[in-house]
Amino acid sequence: MTEIEKKREKNIGPRSGQRIPVKVTAAEKEAIERTARQVRLPASTLMRNLALGYSPPSRVDQETFLELFSLRGDLGRLGGLLKLWLVDRPDAVVPNKVVREALTEILERQGQVADLISEMRPLIRR
Repeated sequence: MTEIEKKREKNIGPRSGQRIPVKVTAAEKEAIERTARQVRLPASTLMRNLALGYSPPSRVDQETFLELFSLRGDLGRLGGLLKLWLVDRPDAVVPNKVVREALTEILERQGQVADLISEMRPLIRR
């Protein structure tokens, strides 16, 4: 099959050409379109997925995931700055115990954020 034939055949299948007309009010149409934009799906795909029992992807989960990912990077940079400060100023009057506690806390938080990201990854559908 040539490339052109593949492109022609692409839209032929169980979803091509079959429509189910649904009457809705203007307010309902706007609400459906707003929800579709929020989950980044066409309105028809959202309606089909909901009718077939699929859950739409959650934007909140995606945004939370991205925020956690950013937080993990910030914690990494903070740990790097702490290490750099220790190398540049080894004679500082901060007790060794305080520095170790701060470093331990940063590493623990990084681990917690990484665990949360791992738990959330299967929940995110783009």
